[in-house]
Amino acid sequence: MKTHRSFSPNRLVSHLRLAGVVTLLSAAAAMAFVAVKPSSPTLASQDRLRTISKFRGDRDELGGNKRTMPGDQEGGPLLAAIEDYAHRAYPAKDVPMTATLNALTGFREVKRASMGRPSVGAWQLIGPSKADVPDILTFSGTEYFTSGRVSALAIDPSCSVRRCRVWVGAAGGGVWRTTNALSGSGPSWTFVSDSFGTNAIGTLTYDAPNNTLYAGTGEANASGDSEAGLGIWKSTDGGNTWTQLAAIIGPITTFSPGTGTNGTYGPGNAFLGRSISSIIVDPTNAAHLYVSSSRGVRGVSSVTGGGTTNPPTARPPFGLFESTDGGATFSFIWDGGDGCPATCDGTNAKATIRGVNHGALDPGWNGTTNKILYGGAFGPTGVAGSGGVWRSTDGGVTWSQIKTALDVVPNTDRAEFAVTPITGGFTRMYVGVGNDGTDAARFYRTDDAAGAAVFTDLTTDQNIDYCDGQCWYDNVVYSPPG
Repeated sequence: MKTHRSFSPNRLVSHLRLAGVVTLLSAAAAMAFVAVKPSSPTLASQDRLRTISKFRGDRDELGGNKRTMPGDQEGGPLLAAIEDYAHRAYPAKDVPMTATLNALTGFREVKRASMGRPSVGAWQLIGPSKADVPDILTFSGTEYFTSGRVSALAIDPSCSVRRCRVWVGAAGGGVWRTTNALSGSGPSWTFVSDSFGTNAIGTLTYDAPNNTLYAGTGEANASGDSEAGLGIWKSTDGGNTWTQLAAIIGPITTFSPGTGTNGTYGPGNAFLGRSISSIIVDPTNAAHLYVSSSRGVRGVSSVTGGGTTNPPTARPPFGLFESTDGGATFSFIWDGGDGCPATCDGTNAKATIRGVNHGALDPGWNGTTNKILYGGAFGPTGVAGSGGVWRSTDGGVTWSQIKTALDVVPNTDRAEFAVTPITGGFTRMYVGVGNDGTDAARFYRTDDAAGAAVFTDLTTDQNIDYCDGQCWYDNVVYSPPG
């Protein structure tokens, strides 16, 4: 663990490149960037933008493995490197998670064996030093340099001008920390997650009373390049050192609506090969956790040659989980529908097709008289009463919808929300909901989320369609304290 290195673009990208080596067998996202047609000076601007739009809008589609690469996704030939990668799976239909874990173990052993032994050869970062995004992968069609998209943020509430700790997680760049976030000359950053074995980060939660930081891996945005993760890590020293939560679940048999069974999984880590959207710590009991998860791109099929969110190897469910022992074990408590706990296995008609995108406790939660929990889930196609925002008043045992989806026809509808206490002991909830552009995104509020939950439409000419055709992907709603 390198804990005293400051941030620089060169070091950031070097870490990104190292992660690409370490997670070689978990390379769906890398594949998306390898399988690119060479830029052509004769490619018309509109054609280029249509290609870009197709790549960015390639959500997981039901009914089989879909290659999530830019360009011709139906008939384009695979590049030699990807073809060679696909051969590694054959005759199995996919590269299983065990292969990824074995590869990580092997690489760590190589690094360990090379330490202090020049004859073996120590591993070191060699670059490249700039994250060059070619024109075919950008929204504008112009080449640029980037650090990648940020998917998680945690701030130490004791932040002051003299010392302010902030942690940032990126979809493909790992976790970074600064202790001088408010510095007038700009903060300095340290990379703190090189022990994870993955750089795909979905969420960060800082439990300030217990000085505990949780990092959930896997980008939970349901896009064609949202890489699946390897579970949850926990740090009690601000990110200097980490331990992975065992997160054991199973044996458990669940289903993915429209694609069939996930198989009988476990006992095993509940979040391997999935993406984590929320980690919620009970303020009355730090050993009590809720974690929401969604699909993520992982593995590779030797049949289609593309990355998939639905590999044939048995895998954990996606939805909402609960732990009462600090993350040693988890129970699967919500599949996004209204059948739990009687039928909580993905077979409910309203069960989510991609997972739970957000979860939160009521601000008045006390674990006894107030056990209200909220969740947002991607709904299936055309099922009335699915998707939107849901509420449980018994700590996650039973669920009911309190805010409808904007439109249940597209399976891309995503509702994001934030809750905050207001005068009188009530809970205010803000909800922003949209999809793939089929409908213009809208914004709502209720001042009694824990009770009647009647929502007022606050959509104006200024905020309508605020996340346009990417609401299924980059929709965030936040309400700061107070």
